[in-house]
Parts: sequence; C-alpha cells; structure tokens
Amino acid sequence: MRVRIEVYATTEFGTKKCQKCLDCKGKDCDRFYVYAPHTALSSTKGGKKRKYLGRYEKKEEAQDSIVQAQNGGFVETNNITLYEVLEKKNTKNLEANVIATSTDDRNRAIRDKMRKYGLADKKIQKISTDEIQDYLNNLKDSYSQSEIDKQTDEIKSGYKYAIINHLVTSNPCKNLIKVISTLPTKEARPFELDEQNLFMNYINTHDNLTDIRSGMDSITFRNVVKLAFATGQRIGELLALQIGYDKKHYTSDINFEKKYFRISKTISTEHNKPILKNGTKNSKKRIRKGLPPYIDISFNVANDDVIEKILKEQIEHSKNNPNNKQHFLFCNDNGSFLTHHQITDTFKRICRELHIQDDNPKGCYIHQARHSFVTRCLEARYES
Repeated sequence: MRVRIEVYATTEFGTKKCQKCLDCKGKDCDRFYVYAPHTALSSTKGGKKRKYLGRYEKKEEAQDSIVQAQNGGFVETNNITLYEVLEKKNTKNLEANVIATSTDDRNRAIRDKMRKYGLADKKIQKISTDEIQDYLNNLKDSYSQSEIDKQTDEIKSGYKYAIINHLVTSNPCKNLIKVISTLPTKEARPFELDEQNLFMNYINTHDNLTDIRSGMDSITFRNVVKLAFATGQRIGELLALQIGYDKKHYTSDINFEKKYFRISKTISTEHNKPILKNGTKNSKKRIRKGLPPYIDISFNVANDDVIEKILKEQIEHSKNNPNNKQHFLFCNDNGSFLTHHQITDTFKRICRELHIQDDNPKGCYIHQARHSFVTRCLEARYES
C-alpha cells in the first residue's frame, strides 16, 4: 500500500491572490476561506484506486490516519502484552502514590492468575471481547464474587491506560457482561455473646496462650485481642501503636489525659515482609473528604475503663522488653513487628479448642473481633 498526502493552502488576503495562490496547483482550494486542510489519501499498489480518509488541521494527524489504515487501525503496531500494560500502569500509579504497595502486590497476584490461564501474555492489540469474556466466565466456579470483580476492574483499567497511551484504538471491555460467581457468598460472622464470653474467660484465666515458637508472649496476645474486641479496630492498626515514655508521663499514640488513642499507622505486608506503614486503609478516603488521615478512639467506647486498663498494663509490659527499641505497644519478644497472621494463628487454635464455630470450614480469624464489636453496639442500641 502506498501513501499519498495532498496538502491544499489558500491565501489570507481575501480575493486578491498572493504568490502562494498563484503557485498553488491544488484544484480544491477555496480562496474565500482561510484554512490549510491536509487531505489523507491511501492508494493500493499501482495507484489505480485511492481511498479518501478525511481532512485534518495538522499534517501529523493526516499521517497517523494513513498509518492506521495500513496497520489495521493502530497508529503503531507492537508486541506489548496485557501483562506488560498492567505492569506499566501499576508502576505509574505506585510512583504517583495513587495506589499503595499492598495494592500493587494484590494486582501483581491478579496478573499472575491471568498468566496462569493464558490471557496475560497475549498481545493487547490482538485480544478480543470474547476472549476476555471467556476468561472471566471460567472464573465463576473457582473464585468469589469479589475476586472476579477485582480481576474485571484490573483488566478494564489496563485497557483505559492503553487507550490513553495510544496502544489500542478501541476498548474490548465496553461490551463485557458481568460475571456472577457460583460460590456461596462469604458473610461476616461475628461471635455470639456467649461465644465471646467463653473466649474472653479462657484468655483471662490461662497463662500459656501462645506457642513458644511464635515469638509472642501470652500477655501481649491477651491484651491485643481484648483491645480488638473492645474497640473494633483492625488488628494491623492496633499492632502499629507506638508509645513514648519518660519518668513522668506517656506520649505518642496514647493520650491518658484526654482519654483516647490515635490510629494513624498500620502494620502491612509487602513482598511477604511486615512493614510499618504511615496511614491506614481509609486514610486517602478521609483526606478526599476533607478529614484528617487519622482517627482518635475514645476510651469510653467500652465501659468500666476497660481500654485504659488494657493500655496501662501493656505499656508496663512493653517497657520491660529490652528489645523493644521502636517503642511499640505490641511486639515480639525480639522487638520485631507482630503480624495479624501471628495473632490469627493463636486465635484460631484457641477457638478450635473451645469448639467455637466448629462449622466454620476455615476456622475463626481475628477480624471477627471487629464484626463482633459492631454487633454488640447494634445489640446495645436495640436494647436501649
């Protein structure tokens, strides 16, 4: 296919011809209007047939139109895969602080799943709507609704990035049909009041709650779990609480004078390693709403000074740990970060021993303390 660009120019002096007009050989020039259209024409081999592609204000636009006609609609053909596009998109968002490293890790796991099923390594310019739909349809019997939705959103955001960067000319995700998982919905399952009382009585009356291999002592486990049930905060946010102290008073995340503690950080996992991360799960949402990125938890969310007693006991315990160089309220014996996995492992074992929710196939988990807190609050409001 040969390319031909015909350029027509007119005068800016009205009906009086300038030298440009006198020299111009164009046949379609209208001298009563001032414009410089660039007409794009494509012709087949031999030049016998020509196809009119349109007029453009800029020469580059006309050239792009011709190249698109030659390359099946693409300004530039390339071999970039869906995996590579998603990787580029996530790297850009991570650098711009649009997403956190934990989100980047999650999206990497999604890309790996796409690669496992053979979609991710296909050239993005060659993937059709039907191929994407077939891939998502194949997930419905193996993955939860939330996982399917995450994968769908990741593919859609990848194509949005590809269109903005001129890697594709159309979006095959426009006509996708929402896929519904066949797996049962996993519902939040709080503890019943008698289950919660049974669990709390057990950890209050037993000394050897943790395994020596866990690196976490029983007092620390007991207090962090009691604080989770009493406040409903995420376990990673509680594990990030830090204390500063001198001979007279305590400082940092806990304020005994005003009776609150501040949630402003979390212990997160990046590349399978725990890290202390500034901000919480909802910090960015709070900032967008004009709210501070942190939240202060009042001691009076629980009755009878329960929270204050837990905090003071744990502070004294943490002060006696010579390895606690970073002044965490909760930490391992060697001073390293505690993780929600450590808490959940011990939590699950105790629940199994007490036959709490034996019908739960995956066992209990520490986040149920948050669900239980909300349930107790709703029950108290109903009773009042």
